Amino acid sequence: MSTAIASSEYRIGAEDIVKALLGDARFNLKERGGYLRGGPCPSCGKNELFTSIEKPWVLKCSRLNKCGWEETTRELLPELFENIAEKYTPTQQEPNKTADAYLGLNRGFDISKLRGMYEQGMFQYPNSPHITPTVRVYMNELRTVWWERLINPLSGRRKANFKGDYKGTAWTPANMKLERGDRCFLVEGFFHNLALLHAGRKAATCWSCNNFPEKFIEQHKGKNIRWTVALDADPAGRKAAKKFAQLIEKMGERCEVLILPSGGKDWDDYHRTGSITGAFIKNCLYYGRLFMSATANEKAYHHYLRHELRYYIIDFDNCMYRVECGEKFQEALETAAAVRRNKEEQEGSEESEEKQNEEMDWRRVVLESPKGWDIFLQHADVSNISNVFPEMLYHEADELLEKEQYYVMRINFPRKAPVIIQLEGSYLSSAQNFAAALLSKTAGGDFSGTNGDFLHLRKRWLNIAQDKSNTTVKYLGYVPSVNAYLFDDAAFYKGKQIKLNNEGYYQIGDRGIRPILKGLNITTDGVFDPSWLENYVKAFHWQGLSLLAFWLGSLFAQQIREEQKSFPFFELTGEPGAGKSTILEFLWKCVGRNGYEGFDILKATAAGQRRAFSQLSNLPIVLIESDRDNGSKDGRVKMFDMDHCKPFYNGRGTGTRGVNNGGNEVYDTIFQGTLVISQNAEVGGSEALLERIVHCHASKDHHSLGTRDLARWFERQTAENVGGFLRCALRAEKKILETYFAAFKHYEEKFGNELENLRILKNHAQIAACGAALGVLFPQMTRQRVDTLANYLLERAKIREGRIGQDHPIVKEFWDVYYYLNEEAETKKEGFLNHSTDVAVIAISIPQFISVARDEGFFFQRNLLIEHLPTSQRHVLLSKSVSRKSRWTGKTIRRWEFVA
Repeated sequence: MSTAIASSEYRIGAEDIVKALLGDARFNLKERGGYLRGGPCPSCGKNELFTSIEKPWVLKCSRLNKCGWEETTRELLPELFENIAEKYTPTQQEPNKTADAYLGLNRGFDISKLRGMYEQGMFQYPNSPHITPTVRVYMNELRTVWWERLINPLSGRRKANFKGDYKGTAWTPANMKLERGDRCFLVEGFFHNLALLHAGRKAATCWSCNNFPEKFIEQHKGKNIRWTVALDADPAGRKAAKKFAQLIEKMGERCEVLILPSGGKDWDDYHRTGSITGAFIKNCLYYGRLFMSATANEKAYHHYLRHELRYYIIDFDNCMYRVECGEKFQEALETAAAVRRNKEEQEGSEESEEKQNEEMDWRRVVLESPKGWDIFLQHADVSNISNVFPEMLYHEADELLEKEQYYVMRINFPRKAPVIIQLEGSYLSSAQNFAAALLSKTAGGDFSGTNGDFLHLRKRWLNIAQDKSNTTVKYLGYVPSVNAYLFDDAAFYKGKQIKLNNEGYYQIGDRGIRPILKGLNITTDGVFDPSWLENYVKAFHWQGLSLLAFWLGSLFAQQIREEQKSFPFFELTGEPGAGKSTILEFLWKCVGRNGYEGFDILKATAAGQRRAFSQLSNLPIVLIESDRDNGSKDGRVKMFDMDHCKPFYNGRGTGTRGVNNGGNEVYDTIFQGTLVISQNAEVGGSEALLERIVHCHASKDHHSLGTRDLARWFERQTAENVGGFLRCALRAEKKILETYFAAFKHYEEKFGNELENLRILKNHAQIAACGAALGVLFPQMTRQRVDTLANYLLERAKIREGRIGQDHPIVKEFWDVYYYLNEEAETKKEGFLNHSTDVAVIAISIPQFISVARDEGFFFQRNLLIEHLPTSQRHVLLSKSVSRKSRWTGKTIRRWEFVA
């Protein structure tokens, strides 16, 4: 069992926390008069952080009304409490050293009070080599039944282990004895018991809310023990509390129920903040009495005992009741109090004299007696005013648009699941409007109270709305204002995964926020097995690995832009069948999106394009190739100028929109993602655009007999099979960014020796650094593979540098074919394609050129020519599609004119 080790050795002292806080650049705190003060608040950004030097357990923002952010230092400084198994290995003299350290450091207990209660054990997961030390607690003298907490559990696997049958039993500390009249708390967990032990309370551990400790209670029957059911505050615990209470009363024992506050905290959480006081327990017992009330009258009675209000509104069984304790009730209570006082005086007992000397509140004595309960039933008016129970959850406003604001309420029904509704402010203007809202937005909800009842409730609701004003965002991914990633099923904040709370939003620090984008589903609960990387490289070669590196970097694009001001575009070209679509669809599945390749920008309106560019943050926006030639004779097809995307490189606006409020206000939506362009032909455009692009060309050169089978495996995968890549990457945010920035410095210097264009150098060095960061997730990304990928990207950078200042390949081919047809084709008259009479001008009819070229075996798409010819450098464009006479026919034709 546990050895006698000084408890101070296994406690994180105030001085350790203060030292860690002072050394953490995030907080920038300074010592001032017994406090650490001055750092930037993670929520409001003001330099208002503070904590006590003597008790630095919680870091807070001093702007209590305007911000109110606070967080425990245990959550802010996890490195002080983690890796216990590695730091504190057992020795022959201290066989329980890891368990001691876990209880002292991680759980905050004084282990000198726990001697003999536990020992250190070991546990190996089934079908796994992973072994973890445990805190083991024996439940019987023969040591054949035990529970153990795993100190270093595998992610997503069990954290505790049971051995043997413990049904009907309970565990108590060996030195605890229940005396006649004691209170004994019935709790679920071992650590809950220890928390109450530290608070000087007696408790018994049931191990589960499904294990009623009948045998244990039977052992102590007849001692007038006050059994206090104090299970967890979750729905299962509350349901079990009623069952426990019924069974205890059936055994003829005294019982009461204690309800912990909602919010997910357990007894050991309250122990670490020093909250387990007499007042705290008294308050929880009051809520237990409300919870156990069998009727609306009983609940109203307990409420009156606590507050003594003449008018109030309660909920019971998910309905609402008005309670009025008027003059008749007050008179009856005063009369009964006078009768009780006179009776005591007439009897003249010593006890009566002592009570008089203490100025006994006879009214209160009567109120708490069976007589008081009778008076309440007879004279208090308890009336139903609603067949549902509305709860104000929070006020909600759009991140950008002030007009889009709602009050969000949960409507609880007596016989079915609750629903959450949004109400505009006008619905809260009167009882009549609120009743109309219930009728129109719920199935059968009604409010029949007076306007006074409604105003009483509204005051309470608006106070909640003021304290909990949440934000909505109309996109998925990274939200810079809270430094967190938001998806429909999970959020990620500084490497930690956060679930939606019961009210339907994510609590990030003191901020409530949720995404409201519809029609786009990204899941985060998929599996991640890094072993697929080897076959991925075989199937898709360095082009595919470059895109995978870019994809990982996209998840942190805004953090990278914040430091480096830009993040490149990625262009993937290639012949049909080279695997572009397979790569893209697979990478989308890796971030939780099934059945998607990209966005065909030519099939969208300008508004649709702008919205598509704004749907995702720190995720790629993929532009895929559509049918570029519609067969029209005049070549007038819908085109998209890629130069419009140049601001995306620096994370700037996607376009200006007007605010629908009757005024002149506008707002810009910011591009928060990254850009991937996938098509058969290479993108053309201005030199500034081409410099922003990292271009890779997929080919079939590396294909072999087995490549097709490998590619088919990637085609068959789903977000459920591989989507854990997203989750694992976001959990490793800190390490990935550290690896990226360190690698970027290396590759920037390396590439600088061979490249001249600084923008091209930076872009390719960024993707090479992303390749190095892949090593955080993939053990197969060895130093050799990372360097080989970097060398491939360096070669692509050289090609891109050579491409700058030259014509687009389509334009180059156009002029080569033009000169061949015009000067070398045997069947044509020399110069016949040039319709200009001016020797300084070349005038070409595009339809004629395409037709003649086709006859000679050269094929051009009209709209591609129209798109790229304006960038011609070999012969600079003078005018396009102008009407002038041909020198050959004398007729007016449409012609493009270039400098000869």
